Amino acid sequence: MLALALLLMQGLPAQAQSTSLSNQVAMLAFHASEGAEAAAQNDAGVIAREVLELQAFWAALEDQVRAQSPTAYVALEEALQQVAESAARTPLDAGAVQAAFTHLSDESLEMAELLAATAPPATDSLVAAPLPQSLPELLEQVDALYAAAEVANLAESQEMLRSIVLAWPALEGAVAARSPQTYAAIEEELARASAALRAESVDWRAVESHVEVLRVNLAPALEATAYTAFDAAAIILREGLEALLVVAALLAFLRRSNNQDKQRWIWLGAGVGVLLSLVVALLLQAIFSQIAAGRNREIIEGVTGLLAAAMLFYVSYWLHSTASLNGWRRYIDANTTRALARGNLFGLALLAMMAVFREGAETAIFYLGIAPAIALQDLLLGIGVGVALLALVAWLILKAGVKLPLRLFFQIAGALVFTWASNL
Repeated sequence: MLALALLLMQGLPAQAQSTSLSNQVAMLAFHASEGAEAAAQNDAGVIAREVLELQAFWAALEDQVRAQSPTAYVALEEALQQVAESAARTPLDAGAVQAAFTHLSDESLEMAELLAATAPPATDSLVAAPLPQSLPELLEQVDALYAAAEVANLAESQEMLRSIVLAWPALEGAVAARSPQTYAAIEEELARASAALRAESVDWRAVESHVEVLRVNLAPALEATAYTAFDAAAIILREGLEALLVVAALLAFLRRSNNQDKQRWIWLGAGVGVLLSLVVALLLQAIFSQIAAGRNREIIEGVTGLLAAAMLFYVSYWLHSTASLNGWRRYIDANTTRALARGNLFGLALLAMMAVFREGAETAIFYLGIAPAIALQDLLLGIGVGVALLALVAWLILKAGVKLPLRLFFQIAGALVFTWASNL
């Protein structure tokens, strides 16, 4: 579970953490693909917004691209100019606009490879300001941008805005899925604020106005999606306790049946279950980092939410069905007796492995689901507290021989499951 915490710290979400210049240039392709989709639907309003968004995103990158590779800079600048010119023509030629966006997408991916191949040793980052990795952190960065604009600090304002613009593609899905209007308004204000800060004579009142609109639009979205350290702690504590109770019950049954020498098979299975859970977490993070951007991210988050809800309701049903101590003992005794009767020691390990793996996989899905809407410090604090409490309970059960009130635990856990499932 600690490895899972480190994984999430590195990928919360994955795109926001990926700050290499080549990766950020590759993100231009995602913006361009959204523009091409809008052109295919002949939607002039969305096309105009995507052009503004591309210009703002490029403004955050162009100095670094020019410094590292003039070739990449010229190619991307020309492709972006082609997009802007085709989108500005009247009447609008949707086919030409789509071709321009597609060309930009292709150029972005090609130039990203060139930049990766010519990158200097990894000694500096793309931006001095850290990229926000959740909606709460994004709002904090917007507040910092407003404070810098209030005192007309151009360098700090540009730095703050650059980090916001670069982080936005990884976080926009959580907003767009709930309110397309808010999503569109935020993108437009980001582009306008970027244009205002690039002007020869900066109109600071205009910059403050654009940033204030950003704050007004982001705040309700954050309130609707934000999670706390309590949520993060409750997830790992609940899932870990369920796995721990299965392992403890299996060990207790072996002791009662004078099969203590077979306990190592339980621990072996539990260890394999932890490893498999981490593999699932890594695979899910890799999938999210590759396709969870823009509209794709909305789809992935929706599917993940439905899957998590289904798993939660299943777990709640299982908890309810085993809420009595007798029912719990029958569940463990029947499975363990069957394995011992067949002389199948591998079956004992499999029981422990499946219990731990099921809870570990659920934990990975739940954390990936709440990642865009929880501050990193809250996530790490929650995981740390949850792991500490879980370790204490494990010691009490396995070493001190303390018996937990299982009926009460299952009833409380079931109530929490239904509450969280209804909020997904």
